[in-house]
Amino acid sequence: ELEEESYHAWSHQIDAIEIYDDDVISDSGVEIWNVFEQRGIKNVILVGVHTNMCVIGRPFGLRNMTRVGKNVLLCRDLTDTMYNPKMKPFVSHFKGTRLVISYIEQYVCPTMLSTSVTSLPPFQFKNDNSIN
Repeated sequence: ELEEESYHAWSHQIDAIEIYDDDVISDSGVEIWNVFEQRGIKNVILVGVHTNMCVIGRPFGLRNMTRVGKNVLLCRDLTDTMYNPKMKPFVSHFKGTRLVISYIEQYVCPTMLSTSVTSLPPFQFKNDNSIN
């Protein structure tokens, strides 16, 4: 006899971020698109890790949101990349992230800092000595 698995939706990822009943969590581009259309969402700010992969390339990522006409911004201080400094262009991880952000600003969409929304200082990784 198989026992049925129960499903429990997340209530938060970390204590600082609360997820409410009308929030949407999805990895489906179609689902995100439908929610945006249903709610009349035209302006999108994306954050996240692996900017050079998921944030830019997923079905609900920067490229596709721009392609379908959304006003999209990357919040550059709330992002990170998947980069190995032992590979080309042989720069620090933080410089690799800045290079990805520069590419996005040139070819995909504008960027912003979280301070524009939070009024707090921009986030900076402990060992990153650059200025956002």
